[in-house]
Amino acid sequence: DLGASEVVVWSAFDGYDYSLQVDYTELWGQVVSAFRQICDAFPDIKVSLEYKPTDENTRFFAVPSTGAAMLLVQDIDRPNMGLTLDVGHCLAAGENPAQSVAMVGARGKLFGMQLNDGYQRLGAEDGLMFGSVHPRMAIELVYWLRKTKYDGHIYFDTFPRNEDPVKEAEYNIRKFKTMWARAVRLEHEGVDRLLARHDAVASLELQDTVAVE
Repeated sequence: DLGASEVVVWSAFDGYDYSLQVDYTELWGQVVSAFRQICDAFPDIKVSLEYKPTDENTRFFAVPSTGAAMLLVQDIDRPNMGLTLDVGHCLAAGENPAQSVAMVGARGKLFGMQLNDGYQRLGAEDGLMFGSVHPRMAIELVYWLRKTKYDGHIYFDTFPRNEDPVKEAEYNIRKFKTMWARAVRLEHEGVDRLLARHDAVASLELQDTVAVE
């Protein structure tokens, strides 16, 4: 007994590689059943799925998107079942990570957040430092973490293959704190009113005033 209060599940092998390889309905039912068993066995532990659309181990994951992951949570129907979102996985799925946060957070099912960045090539995960490629996406994501009152853990899932891992971790932490402060400024400057008007130009100009790169 490790005394854990939450468990994050990333399954690299629940999926398929070929057409007519699996029965999709049966596969989905197996995933639902497995998570129900886990949630029922440990009702005091938060269980979250970290979906990923594709991987070298499984080209098509059984749960390939944020929307599919939310449908899975709905089908599992357990109060201790939720999601951990990974920015790189959202980008690999062709999603806007901030919209994914809004979708999951509004339903109280965002249990974990893994931050990183990448070049948004479908199916690719670069694991770059947070906000290094998509700074505007990064500040919007942090804004929606605040808006949905997220109070879970913040993880940094980056891959320091060539960089000093300690310096990379320190950079990620500084960047997140900076984006948090900028999101606060956006709120104080009335960004909500701009969202209500769908005013992209005014929003970009406001972001410029809070020094988004």
